Amino acid sequence: MPLPRATERRAAPRVFRIEQLGLTTDFLSLLATQADALPWDTWDVARRRRQRLERYRSIPDSHQRAALEHCHGDADDPSWRTLLDSLPSLLRETLLRIGPHRRRALRKYTLQRQGHQCWQLQPLADTRFEQPAVAGRTPVRVFAPMAATLTYHPDMLRFLSGIAETIYLRCGATALAMAVHQMLTVADGDQPAEPAPEGLHQDGADYIVSALVVRRCGVLGGVSRVQRGSVGPVLLERELQEGEGIFQPDAGSPLWHEVTPLRAAVPGQVGERLILGIDAHVLPAPPA
Repeated sequence: MPLPRATERRAAPRVFRIEQLGLTTDFLSLLATQADALPWDTWDVARRRRQRLERYRSIPDSHQRAALEHCHGDADDPSWRTLLDSLPSLLRETLLRIGPHRRRALRKYTLQRQGHQCWQLQPLADTRFEQPAVAGRTPVRVFAPMAATLTYHPDMLRFLSGIAETIYLRCGATALAMAVHQMLTVADGDQPAEPAPEGLHQDGADYIVSALVVRRCGVLGGVSRVQRGSVGPVLLERELQEGEGIFQPDAGSPLWHEVTPLRAAVPGQVGERLILGIDAHVLPAPPA
């Protein structure tokens, strides 16, 4: 089922509930069962280590600073290990204490419209994900694959088909490429956990579901904002609850989006926010 036809202007973001796509909370329960099996995103660790090193940029010597420019902070990067071993012990220990705070997986699909509210979906093995390079984000990343049990689950296919049909009603697209993200953000301790460290941005897709909130437990924050342009007025500001999502045009539209950091609601306890996101690209229609 597609989302109901919009009555507002075409470029407006839309808050929706999964029931509008013909799904129930069983879909959320299914997604939640996968959360603890999602692999940690080590790229977050690399990014935060680089940020910390930049903060103490006066400590490394010229050779160490040159090495920093050519490593990513990943534990598997030999240049990172070399740099780490050469740093003062206190700074090295500070960097080693930085751990991951997001678990992630990805699945790509191609979709072809076969008839009225009927789509053919083909999961892909490719887990490379490309986005425009912005502050805090590299243009090409590789994620762990979404589990096969979820990739082929009827509710997942219904969800994606509903979003595809919504896009068809918007622009007439009959062929799409979708990247589907599972992301669990964990807030633990006093430091904020960033669901989207790049801040205000566009994903570079024609249409997106910036977040469908699957589970929200023991956290404060995580407010989704959509605004007109990078400096324009805020059009939507909402703390999405379980079962709520935001659908909107992205690339080529005036809409930019962000989500505020999360904090544990109770100090010393762990809070979590699990979401599903979609980046949808319109493809040329196949020849008749």
